[in-house]
Amino acid sequence: MKHRLLPILPVFALLTLLGIATNSSAAELAEIIPLTPAGQTVNRAGMCYSFYPDGDSARPFIPLAYQAGSRWDRFDFVWPNLEREDGSWKDEGRQAYDTLVNDLSGAGFDMVGILLWTPNWAATSGATASSAPEDRQRPPGWYAPVPGGVETYGPLSVGSISSSPPQGLGQPWDDWTTGDGDPINYWGRFVYKVVDRYGDRVKHWEMWNEPEWTYFWTGTPSDYARLLRVGYQATKAACEDCQVLFGGLHYWADKDYHKEVLKALADAPDAPTNEYFFDIMSLHLYSRSSNAYEVVNDIRSHMKELTSDHPIWLTETGVPIWDDASVDPNPNKYDYAATREEAAAYLIQSYANAWASGVERYFFFRTHDADMWEYFGLIRNDRSLRPAYGAYQVAVTHLVSPTMTTRTSYGVGVQRVTLWGTPQGKVSVLWNTTPGTFEFEYPATLSSARVVNPRGDEQQVAATDGVYRLSLPGATANLVSDPDDYFIGGEPYLVIEEDTVPPSKADVDPLPSTTDAREVALNCSASDDAAGIWGYELEVQKNGGTWRRWGRIHSAPILFSDVEAGATYCFRVRAWDRAGNPGPWADRKPCTTIGAVPAVRQIQVKVTAVFEDGNGNKVQDDGEGTVTNASFRFLDQSGKDVVDPGTGSSWAFETTVGLGDYVLLVSPTDWFSSPPGWLPRHVPVYVGAGDRALIVDEGSIGLLPHRSSSFFPVMARNGVIGD
Repeated sequence: MKHRLLPILPVFALLTLLGIATNSSAAELAEIIPLTPAGQTVNRAGMCYSFYPDGDSARPFIPLAYQAGSRWDRFDFVWPNLEREDGSWKDEGRQAYDTLVNDLSGAGFDMVGILLWTPNWAATSGATASSAPEDRQRPPGWYAPVPGGVETYGPLSVGSISSSPPQGLGQPWDDWTTGDGDPINYWGRFVYKVVDRYGDRVKHWEMWNEPEWTYFWTGTPSDYARLLRVGYQATKAACEDCQVLFGGLHYWADKDYHKEVLKALADAPDAPTNEYFFDIMSLHLYSRSSNAYEVVNDIRSHMKELTSDHPIWLTETGVPIWDDASVDPNPNKYDYAATREEAAAYLIQSYANAWASGVERYFFFRTHDADMWEYFGLIRNDRSLRPAYGAYQVAVTHLVSPTMTTRTSYGVGVQRVTLWGTPQGKVSVLWNTTPGTFEFEYPATLSSARVVNPRGDEQQVAATDGVYRLSLPGATANLVSDPDDYFIGGEPYLVIEEDTVPPSKADVDPLPSTTDAREVALNCSASDDAAGIWGYELEVQKNGGTWRRWGRIHSAPILFSDVEAGATYCFRVRAWDRAGNPGPWADRKPCTTIGAVPAVRQIQVKVTAVFEDGNGNKVQDDGEGTVTNASFRFLDQSGKDVVDPGTGSSWAFETTVGLGDYVLLVSPTDWFSSPPGWLPRHVPVYVGAGDRALIVDEGSIGLLPHRSSSFFPVMARNGVIGD
C-alpha cells in the first residue's frame, strides 16, 4: 500500500513578511514553505557565510538563516586584510570585522572564525592561491567545492595572499613579545591579536582551512602541525575559554594527511597536557550522504589511535545543484551534483548520519551562492529559497536532543537512523538507497505515527499488524561517470512516534549483605503505559567509588558478573521504554560484598569431528576428507597436558581446572610428515570465574594444509573461546 503525504498549501504572506523575493514561479514557491521559526535546544546547526551584505550595510541573509534554524556562522578572518604590512594593522579591516562580529552576535549567532592566508610579506615562498590554477581542479574520484574567488570580508588586493607557511613558525609562539626571534613568529602574533580583540564574542577559532589541498596550504604535514600548535598556544593565551578547531579537513585530497599531522602533534612532550593542540576536529564532506557517518567514524578511529578522542564538527557539508534554470539557463548534470530535490534529501540524510556518528555541530555550505562557481546555496542570491532550505528547517526542528542514536542498514537497501527519547519521542529517518521504489514495513512502537517529508508535509499513519507500511521513493542522484553509483538516497521520511513520557521508577529487590556467588542477580521491574519497557540500565559502584555504567540495556533479571573477591558492590537501576525515554533511578540501591572467589572451575570440552580444510573456509566442502586419526591435547600455560591426550575422529572430556589461559591442540598424528600435510589447529580457551560449567563445544574443526618442505611448526591462535 502506498501512502502519499498530504500537501500543505503555500503561505505567500509569510514569504512576504520574511522579505523573500517572489519573482520566482508559483510552482517553485510552492515547493518551499518556511515553517515556524525553528527552535534550537542544542545549538547544533549552522551555515557558512550568512553575513554577506547586499550592496550596502544590510545583511539580508542573516534573518533568513536564523529563520531556517541556523545559530552559527563560519567565516574567514583573512590575515592580509588585517595586517597588510609587518606590524601595520589596517583600521579599515578591523572596523569591518568589528561591525561583522557585532552584527552576528546581536542577531543571536555564535561564530567560528577561520584564521588563514599568509600575507606575501610573511610568506616563505611565492605560492599563492591565484598562481596555481591547476590546484583548483578536482582529481577524479572525489568532490569538494572550488571557490570562484577567495572568500573574504573587506578589500583584498589580487596576489596579496599566499598559501605557504609563514616565516618564523619554528620560533616560540610568543617570541614576538621578547624580540628574541629572527624572524619573529608572525603567525603567533597574528592569532594572539585577533583572538584577543574578538574572543569575548567569537569563542571558536579554526586554524587554517583544508591544509591537504595545495590551493590553501603548500606546507608539509609537519608544517601544519607546527602552525596548529602555535595557533593553539596563542589562542589560549589570549582567551582561556576559547576553543581551537583543527583546520577543516579536505580528506579526499589526501586521506593520510591528517594522520601525519596527528603523529607530529603527538611527538611533542607537552601534547597530552594540551589536548594535542586542538579542542575540536573539523571535517568537510560533500555530496555523498553516507560520508557523514562512514568518514567521521574513520577519522575518530585515527584520533583515538594516534592522539585521543576529540569532538568532531562537520564545518562544511553540502552538494552543488545542477538543475536550477533560474540561475543557470543551460543546466547540465555532472558528477557529484544534484537536483534541487536531491539536495534536500542530501541535507536530511547527512544530518541524520551526522547524529549517528556523534558529530556535535553541523554547518551547511552554504547559505547562498555568492563567490562560487557552482550553486550550493540554501538561498539564491535573489533571496528566493531552494527546497534544501525547507529540509534544513525540518532537520533542525525534528532531529533534536536524543538520549541516544542508532543506525541500521537493511539488506534490501533501506537506511534508518533513529533518534531515541527526543522532545518529540522516537524519531526515525528512513530512506531508500536503491533506484526502485520500495514498499517497506517498519516495525511500530506505537499504534500510530506522524510521517514528515523534506518539505515539512505531515501525515498520520496507523500501524497494521505491528508495522508501518511506507513507500520509499527510489534514489535518483547517480554519477554521470558511473550511473550505478547512487551517492544520495531517495526522498527520506521522518517517522515520529510521540511518546515522551518516561516509564515508572524501577523497583529493585534487596540483596544479601554477602554472597559467594560469582554472578549477582538483580531482580528489577517497572511499567510503561505507551511504548512498553525496553530494558534496564545498570550503574555499579565498587567499594564506594564513582558510579559507572555496566553494559547497555539489560533484560531482567540483570546478571552482573564482573566480581572481585572481597569487594563491595552497590547497584542502581533505571528503566528505559521502547521510545528511548529513561525513567528515574530506583530508590533502592542494593549492595553486597563478594566472598572468596574459588580458584577452580568445571569445564567441558567437545570436538565432534576433524576434517581437511583445503580452502580454509572452516566448512567441510565436497571432496574435503574427514580426519580419523587426529591427536587431541589440552594444554595449560606452561604447555603441560591437563588431561590425558586423545586420538581418533572426535574427543570430549570434563574436568576441573584453575582459572587462566589454556590451548586446545588438534592435529593429525602424522602432521609433521613430508608435504603435503596438515597444520595443527590451536584454539585458545580462557577460563574465568563462574558458577556454571564452562562449555567449549568446537563442533567440527578444519585443519589447514602445508605444502612447504621447510615448514616449521608455529603456535597460532585461530579464534577465541569464552563463556
